[in-house]
Amino acid sequence: MLEKKAGIDILINHRTMSISKSKPVRQFNIDDDQNAMTDFVTEFTTYEAFLDSQISEIDQNYLQDSDIAREFVELGYRGIGHAISRKDFQERKNRAEFILQSRRQGPIRIISDSLTIIEPFAKELALREEANRTTRLLTIIFIRNRNNIGHEISAYIDYAYRLKFEDFTQFFIGQNKLIPLTTDLSFYNWDTHMCTSNDTNNFHLLSDVNGIQFRCEHDRKIVYVDPESKHYGDGTTRTSINAIGYLQIILYDHYLRRKKF
Repeated sequence: MLEKKAGIDILINHRTMSISKSKPVRQFNIDDDQNAMTDFVTEFTTYEAFLDSQISEIDQNYLQDSDIAREFVELGYRGIGHAISRKDFQERKNRAEFILQSRRQGPIRIISDSLTIIEPFAKELALREEANRTTRLLTIIFIRNRNNIGHEISAYIDYAYRLKFEDFTQFFIGQNKLIPLTTDLSFYNWDTHMCTSNDTNNFHLLSDVNGIQFRCEHDRKIVYVDPESKHYGDGTTRTSINAIGYLQIILYDHYLRRKKF
């Protein structure tokens, strides 16, 4: 054990040491380079395989223990230079697999590009369509309106999630309204007091004494939708929209961080 500790101390003090015959350590930036993203999926099927790829010959020579060498990579002492947890690895791998699947399906179709859009609310969502479809931006739409029997209803809507399962053509051209549904992130009927909540692949609803909050499942950041708050979360902005036919519309735009990897 003392010999292993001595090896660890030496390794930390010689992080800049290089050996001409050593196998180069692979460097990845999967958030900024989609080709690297797909390589990440095809090359590393497990977290352990990724850790092993970041261990150089000098690491093995000093430590002589693959488990300890893996711990060094996991803690950020070696390889890419910052800690990558097993959970973070899996999240990044899932994103890479999504890119591969998207490529197999062909280019993402942006419906609003081919339409003439006049209504202000529809214009705002059209501006955000591509970014939400590609998960560079995630928009939570708050709508307060009345249903067909006059009840006041409201909902927090995951725009990117709705785009996957609904055709927004009629909405964009002004033929249909965007209607709050009981399947949205949060739905409330102010007359009957009916309330529902649902998670999506993008957001998880959090109960809090200060009101509703949503955790983004991609970067684990919290989106605060309290109307009295002046801070809506790291990377989140709030925009109020005036539109005919709606009592209230608010857009919470959450911009996903792009990490170096």
